Amino acid sequence: MRVLGSESLTNAVWPFRKWLETFGKRKVKWSFSVFFLVASFFLSRAVLFGAAVPFLLPIWAIASIRYRAYLPLVIIGGGLGSLTGGPGQAVIHVLQVLLFQAVIRFKPARKWVPLTVAVSVLLVQSGWQFVSYAGKVPGDIWFFIGCEVLLTLFMGMFLFAVLTPVHRFLHERWTAERAGAAFIVGAFIITGMGGAVFGYFSLPAVLIHFAILFAVSVGGLTAGTAAALVIGSIVSVSELSFSGMIALYALTGFCAGAASRLGKVGIALAAPLASLFFYMYDATLPLDAVHFMSLALSTLMFLVIPQRWIDECRNRIYPDRTGQSERRRRWLEEKMDSQLHDFHQFAHFMSRLVGEHADDQDTGIRHEPPSICHTCFRKDKCWGGDAEGIVPAIDDWMAAQASPSRGARIRAEERLGYKCVRSQGLIRQLEEDYSAAVLNSQLHHGRKMLALQLRDMSRHLNDMMMNMKEEIKSFQPEEEELSGRLHELGIPHFQVDILSEEQGARKIVLSLPEQKAEWETERMVAERLVMPVLQEMYAEPFEVEKSVWLEEPFPHLQVTFISAVRFTMDYAVVSSSKEGTFHAGDAHEVFHLHDGLAAVILSDGMGSDIHAYRESRKVIRLMRECLNRRMDPETAMHTLHYVMSLKGGDMYATVDLALIDLQDGRLWSWKAGSMTTYISRGGRLMKLEGSTAPFGFLPSFSIDAKRHGLKAGDTIVMMTDGMFAPGTEPAQQERVLGSILAKCEDAGPDQTADMVMQELARKFRLPADDRTVIAIKIEHTVQKWSIFKPNPKVTGRETVVR
Repeated sequence: MRVLGSESLTNAVWPFRKWLETFGKRKVKWSFSVFFLVASFFLSRAVLFGAAVPFLLPIWAIASIRYRAYLPLVIIGGGLGSLTGGPGQAVIHVLQVLLFQAVIRFKPARKWVPLTVAVSVLLVQSGWQFVSYAGKVPGDIWFFIGCEVLLTLFMGMFLFAVLTPVHRFLHERWTAERAGAAFIVGAFIITGMGGAVFGYFSLPAVLIHFAILFAVSVGGLTAGTAAALVIGSIVSVSELSFSGMIALYALTGFCAGAASRLGKVGIALAAPLASLFFYMYDATLPLDAVHFMSLALSTLMFLVIPQRWIDECRNRIYPDRTGQSERRRRWLEEKMDSQLHDFHQFAHFMSRLVGEHADDQDTGIRHEPPSICHTCFRKDKCWGGDAEGIVPAIDDWMAAQASPSRGARIRAEERLGYKCVRSQGLIRQLEEDYSAAVLNSQLHHGRKMLALQLRDMSRHLNDMMMNMKEEIKSFQPEEEELSGRLHELGIPHFQVDILSEEQGARKIVLSLPEQKAEWETERMVAERLVMPVLQEMYAEPFEVEKSVWLEEPFPHLQVTFISAVRFTMDYAVVSSSKEGTFHAGDAHEVFHLHDGLAAVILSDGMGSDIHAYRESRKVIRLMRECLNRRMDPETAMHTLHYVMSLKGGDMYATVDLALIDLQDGRLWSWKAGSMTTYISRGGRLMKLEGSTAPFGFLPSFSIDAKRHGLKAGDTIVMMTDGMFAPGTEPAQQERVLGSILAKCEDAGPDQTADMVMQELARKFRLPADDRTVIAIKIEHTVQKWSIFKPNPKVTGRETVVR
């Protein structure tokens, strides 16, 4: 059923909803605007000891130094308030402001602003009174000038203690001293209201009673009584009358605080008891209908305000560390769980990598005719599959070798001698095969033990980390450490968020307050002050990705820092197969470990068929998986060598691994039987050589990492052994390669790779083989002529030549 008028109601409510959303987004800005407008108006009319003691200059000073955006509102409010005191008072305020603005330009005057404000008031008032009394100023006037200067000094101190920079005002804890200063400032503002009575409601009385109730609900009995005593004393002294109001306000705070455990309702009901008591006890106090109606209105306002506002204020003054400690504990548990999960994944990968090959390995001796039997005339009879052949005798001999009885070995040799006419030569060859089988079995046993020990280590580390997870009590997140360093250097900020902690791919968001001076740009603090701190803390370069000026919840600058990638790489790959097919023994892969680190892997399997291709692709896949699991490259090279050696047979693969650091411009190279890596720079050819055997080729395996610095314009060339002719001196071919790269210095990587492939094949008539060339060009991220900053990226092209 359709509800009539629902659409009209929605359209009518929509403007109010939109207004509330707008207020929610800009409530901080609007609240500060109202405060400065109202405070400047009433402080310019403040009264103390029955005399006007205007405090316009202190609020002008705080606005001009910390809240420049609200300075026009201070001019409006202060100007109107000054005019209510007469033209002379307005002229005095103008002179004080002009003198202050002239003096505050000097560095000594900015050391302690309240003192500068007091001196400005002293000089202006002294000059004004000196002119007014024609040089004969009475002593009581000098006394009043001294009191005004002293009160202005204290007022400036209170204002600067309360109105800290906006980011600190909204986020830092409020101490008891700061809260007391806020009540004193509020009391002086109330004195400027004078007798503002609207019907049966007095504005000062409403605000005083509401402040007492709010102070009790936030701080309890002690805070409420202290606030009531401070406010009552200042308001009563301002008129030099009704000193009994001090006792009334103090007793109001005490009664409300005594009932604070009963909640807002208990506070609201207990606070009027003091007024009722003094109404019956002291007839001299102005406790009339206006007072009680104002009290009722303030009580209603107190009951209407949301409880969460009171809780937020209470947490700002008396922060609850329990919730924060609980959040920290959960954060630590999640981080440890993540690290433990990563280690489990790594341990499972290592166990699977080593264990699956060790389990499938057959350590038995295969019965094939030895080489000595191939020239014997009885080969067919001995190895023809007949039960009377030599195979049972060989099995008995192998079994006897494992027996501790010497007689069993002698009998096995005699039975073998009956079957074979060349028994001595056969026994020598069988002994060699047996020794190789024993060594191979021990090798496989040791490697399987490696997988088992890794699994056990994973279990022990799991237990240890679980114990640490339960016992640890305190820690310091990186955000707090970075914030502490910025505080030590006096760099203003109010929020630090670390979005990525991975080295080379860090991302940090820092919120900075509104700029302090006109000469400060949006990025000056970020680039000149914050960035050196980040580079020192993380030992890597940073850059400003973006800076955004935000107005909500208050004006501030949000700067995003990321790890700086100073270089880009563009690569091209040209491959050629021996048989003219798509599958060849060569395989390669180029990928990013993170934005500032790229990996290039080139592998050459033994042969040129599909088996060699699978072998090289398998090596690359395992190497990439090891690197992605943050395994050290040298450890990964050793691991893959052991894995390949477990296979046995004659299947080997060379590996050429290069890690290119695009942040600092460095190249690391690890080689296992691969060709030399060449770096061309300004016509000069540099080499990174390796002497290690291919994976799985030798029982022992050692590797060294070679490092070389990179510069913009460098060309890196990696290739397989098919690019060099075996019958020509390598030095001669390297000279030709150097001349080719010198000619291609200004060319792209695709042209360079094509030229190297074609020219070397043409000049040296290379034999048919699988050939692969990878050409990599290194350039700066930002060119000298560029007016923008492109994102760092890796581009490449791959070509297969038949």
